Amino acid sequence: MKALRIAGAVVLAAGMLLAAGCGSSSSTPSATASGPITGTLTVWDYYGSATPIKPAVAAFQKLHPDLKINYQAVDYDTFQQKFSVGVSSGAPPDVATLDMTWIPEYASQGVLTDVSALSGGTLNGRPIAAQYTPGALHAMTYQGHLVTMLYDFDAYALYYRADLFKQKGIAAPTTWSQFSAAARKLAVTRGGKAVKYGFQVLPDTFHFAQMLFQSGGTILNSDDTQAAFDSPAGVTALNYMKSFLDDGTGVYWGPDQGDSSGIAGIKDQRIGMFLNGPYMMGILKSSAPEQKGEWAVAPAPINTRPGSYLGGTGLAIPANAKNPAAAWAFAQFLLTPSQQIGVYKYGGAAPATTAALHDPLLTKPDPYFGGQAPFAVFLQAMSTATPFPYVKPWSDIDTAISDGVTSALLGKQSAADALKGAAGRTNDLLAGQ
Repeated sequence: MKALRIAGAVVLAAGMLLAAGCGSSSSTPSATASGPITGTLTVWDYYGSATPIKPAVAAFQKLHPDLKINYQAVDYDTFQQKFSVGVSSGAPPDVATLDMTWIPEYASQGVLTDVSALSGGTLNGRPIAAQYTPGALHAMTYQGHLVTMLYDFDAYALYYRADLFKQKGIAAPTTWSQFSAAARKLAVTRGGKAVKYGFQVLPDTFHFAQMLFQSGGTILNSDDTQAAFDSPAGVTALNYMKSFLDDGTGVYWGPDQGDSSGIAGIKDQRIGMFLNGPYMMGILKSSAPEQKGEWAVAPAPINTRPGSYLGGTGLAIPANAKNPAAAWAFAQFLLTPSQQIGVYKYGGAAPATTAALHDPLLTKPDPYFGGQAPFAVFLQAMSTATPFPYVKPWSDIDTAISDGVTSALLGKQSAADALKGAAGRTNDLLAGQ
């Protein structure tokens, strides 16, 4: 959810699950049928202390007193390993929160239930397709089957210090050329480096993909068999990222600088602009309350077209879940408008269903952002966002791309050579899957 990359491949040695594929058995009971929900429901949740899942569990329990709920909070950084062990050992949760960047690997391994079959195509009595944007539906689908239900979403927009923009007469940029010009006016430099109000440059696949998509490029080719990010569009994207470091208007923010939110640099004002998702609204409010009224959000400036990676949190039901009927009932409960609002209320993130995104609580002016209603910007970004490819070795491909991006940004290789090397690693991984 937080655009954090977990390095290394996930080992899913589950022969039984691979045989099952992503579909659930035809004998699976319908979770939409009327009647009491019984048995035990095991829920794994990675949200942490600001979770909207835990209060929802308590509310669901009141509605279904005959159901025993085993709720487990799992650390985000160890969640993948625990989930992999759970599904391969026959001790999975019934429903789990999964980062959408993990879904491609799990889906390709066949360890996720076909929600299309389990749900009958409806969510709380209405067609699933009518409750999500096209981009969200695409992200939830693998080989024609729904394998997860988007619970919160992540798509990037531009956060900028509106107070400083006003002081310096800078308009919110809409193109890359305007973006670079705004960065030059905003940044305070010393020795050719930004010491205040720089643009945060993150050396990861998420931010490279943003620039790649905006340049008309793709990560893989049309049938997901070869790397495509080393195209001229990819080289343009990576060179543009590096241009902020070359002209001293960017702040390189790698692992040594702290977590990817950049909150330390935001608080000490090294960072005056950054590209990130809606969850950052909550982080700003909780971690930098003293900057209330100073920030605004705008659509990400574009090169040739809008674009962002599409991520977030998915609700997934393992193919060997012990109680899939209760799991789907709970997932439906979590996706009701009132519970979706909890994603924002408790977690500070953006709910995924369109009904929740148009709720007055989310569309009203936000004092922290100077009276702006920022969710509309992220909803716009979501409409043109693209999920990462659904291929088995995605985690290792992500690592290869991030390594190449880092190498180029640090000046160790040219953008073309760095991407060529990453593409070679990617093609080897795809050939061996």
